[in-house]
Amino acid sequence: MPHRLGIDIGKTFTELLLLDDSGAAHALKVPNRPDDPVAAIAGGIRQLADKAGVAPGDIGTVVHGAPDLDPAATGSPDVGLLVTAGFEHVLHLARGQGPSPLAGRVVATLGITERMNAQGQVQQPIDEAGARSAIQTLRDMGAASIAVSLLHAATNPAHEQALKALAGEIAGDVPVTLSSDVVREAADYERTVAAVATAVLRPKLAGYFDSLADALRSRELSADLRIGRADGGSMSVDHAGEAPVDALNAGPAAGVAAAADAAARAGCRDALALDMGGGATTIGIVLDGAPVVTRKTPVAGANITLPSIAIAHAGAGGGAAARIVSHGALRVGPEAAAGGPACFGGDGPTLTDANLMLGLIPAASGHGPAPDRAAAETAIGRLADRLGVSPYHAAQGIRDLANEKLYGALRQTAAAQGVDIASMPLVAYGGAGPLHGNALAILCGDGPVIVPARPGMMSARGYVEAVPRQEFGHSCRCLLDDTNAAAVGQHLDALGARANAWLDEEHVPATTRQLRFEADVRCRGGGGDFALEIDPPSLSNWGLRDLADRFGTAFEQRHGVQLAEPVELVRLRAIAGGRPAGRRNGASRSGRARRTAGTGDPSGARIDENRLYLDGNFFSAPVYAADKLESGSRIAGPALVAGDGWTAAIHPGYVGVAEADGALVIAPDRSEEAAA
Repeated sequence: MPHRLGIDIGKTFTELLLLDDSGAAHALKVPNRPDDPVAAIAGGIRQLADKAGVAPGDIGTVVHGAPDLDPAATGSPDVGLLVTAGFEHVLHLARGQGPSPLAGRVVATLGITERMNAQGQVQQPIDEAGARSAIQTLRDMGAASIAVSLLHAATNPAHEQALKALAGEIAGDVPVTLSSDVVREAADYERTVAAVATAVLRPKLAGYFDSLADALRSRELSADLRIGRADGGSMSVDHAGEAPVDALNAGPAAGVAAAADAAARAGCRDALALDMGGGATTIGIVLDGAPVVTRKTPVAGANITLPSIAIAHAGAGGGAAARIVSHGALRVGPEAAAGGPACFGGDGPTLTDANLMLGLIPAASGHGPAPDRAAAETAIGRLADRLGVSPYHAAQGIRDLANEKLYGALRQTAAAQGVDIASMPLVAYGGAGPLHGNALAILCGDGPVIVPARPGMMSARGYVEAVPRQEFGHSCRCLLDDTNAAAVGQHLDALGARANAWLDEEHVPATTRQLRFEADVRCRGGGGDFALEIDPPSLSNWGLRDLADRFGTAFEQRHGVQLAEPVELVRLRAIAGGRPAGRRNGASRSGRARRTAGTGDPSGARIDENRLYLDGNFFSAPVYAADKLESGSRIAGPALVAGDGWTAAIHPGYVGVAEADGALVIAPDRSEEAAA
C-alpha cells in the first residue's frame, strides 16, 4: 500500500498528515507563509518525511486542498462574458436581490445573436460574424479568460461549443469556460455564476498548481498530485483546473468526511460533526455512515447545483469576542476579538479566555505556548464589573452562551435533514471542539462524544482518505406519470458513459470503480428535492412506480404528512467514484491501533491537577496526557485530557474511555447504575 499524504492550509498553520505503508499516521504543523504557501508545503513535506523515516520519493499520492480563493474578491476585472443577446444584464438582475458580487470581475458582457429553446431545439442559429466580433472585442479589452453562458445550454450545449471553437481561432491563448461544462443546470443565472467563477479562478489556480508541482519535483517527489473536492472526494490537477469551483470549501468538507470515518470506527452510523476552531465553528451531519451531501452549493452569492458536503457555520469559535451590547445583554461572537484571546496577547475577552478562567485549559499540556491566565482574568474581570457579577460567573456565562449558540446550530442543521439530535453521537474536533463536546452532548440528550485522534488535523486526515469522485447530471423537469421509463434509461446510460470516461481520465482501475445513479424528485411545484437512488436495470421491470413510492415514504418521514400531488422528476445523475488500493469493504486505512492495551487505570498518564469551575461549583480535576493513555483507560469526570493543541473536558458524572485507535469516547458514567 503506497504512502499517502494529505495537506490542508489553515488560517495560521499548514497541516500535513502522512499515512505510511504500514497504516501508521505521522502528523506535522508548520506556520503558513502567505507570501509563498508552496514553500511552506515543500519544507513541511521534507520535515515530515524525515520524522517518519520515509523517503519523499516513496510518497505515492498527495491530496491537497486548493488555496482559499474567493472568486468574488475585489480586483481588476479580468473576465469577458458572452451571453444570449437580450440577457446582458444577467449578473446585475440576478434573482432580484441585488447584483451578483461577480459583476465587478467582468470587463464586459456581450450578447450573441442565437437562440435555443428549452427543449434544446435551435430556434435561431449563431450569428457567426457577430460572435467573431464580440470575441475580438473582449480580447482587445484585455480579458484574461472568457466565460460563455447561453440560454438553455444545459439542455443542448451545441451553441456554447461552437463559440468555444470560434474563440480558439481568434484568441487561442485565452482560456474559455462553458457553463454547460461546469454544471448542467436549467437555471440560467446560477449557470452563469458558475461559469464566471470558474473563469476567474482558473488562471490563478493553474499558476498555483504549476508552482506546487515544480516544488514537489525539486524535492524528488513523483507523487500523483490530487486536489480535494467540496463533496469530500478528490480529482486530478487537470480536472481541478477545468472546474475549480468543485474545490471551494474542500477543507471543512474533508473534516466532515474524516468525522464520518471516526464515527464508524466507534460503531456509529449516524453522527453530528462539530469542527470548532479559533475563528468559527462548522457543523456537518453523518447519516448511514456517510456525510450528507447537498446540491445547492453557495458560490459567490448563488446556490449552484454542484455537489458538496452540507456545512453550516456558527460564529462561536475560541476567538469569539465576549461583549456587552447597548441594552446591557452579554453577547458572544460572531465577531472575533482584535488580535485574538487576551491570554495569547490579544485584546479579549474571548471564549478561550473564559475557558482558561474556568480552569478548563491546562498549562501543563506540554504543547505550544502557555496561556497567560493573569491576562485572561483581567479581561474577564473588566466584563464582570460591568455585569455586576463575579469573574467566574461571567466566564461561565460566556461559555454557556457559546454552547447554547452551538446547540441551536446543531439542532437547526439536523432539522433541515429531518434528523432528531436527541442522544445522537457527536464527533468533536478542531482545536476547541473537544473542550465543548461534553457540554454540547448534555444539551443534545447525552449522546456519546467522540474525540478522534489528532482532532486538530481532521481536514488533512480527510484528504488522505479522499477517493476520486465526480457527478454528471441531466436536467429533465417532467411529471413521473408522463415520463417514459425507457427514455430515462437512455439518459442514465449516457450519464454512465460520461462517468466511465472521467474515471478513465483519472486512471481509476476497473476493479476499484464505483458507479451509482440518483434521481431528484419532488412534489409538483415544490421547492424541496429528494435525491433517491435509481437502478437502471429495474426500469424495465416496474418502470418509475418504485421511485414514486419511495419518494412518498421519504417525504412523509421528513415532513410528517402525505401529499396527493403528482411527483415531478427534476434531475438525473451518475456518481462516479473509486477507492484507494488497499482499502477493502470501505474500511478506513487510518485505523491502525495507536495505543497499547492497558488495565483501565489512567493514573500513569496523569500530569497535573486543575481547579475547575463548572455550573456554579468548584472541582479538583486531574489532567491526563492524551499520548500517555493506554487503550481501555477509563477517566472519570471531572477531568481534563490534554493533547497537542487541544483539551477534552470530561464533566462530573461522565467517563472518558481511551480507544485503541487514539480516540477518546465520552459518555454518561453508568458504573454506579450497573453496580446497583
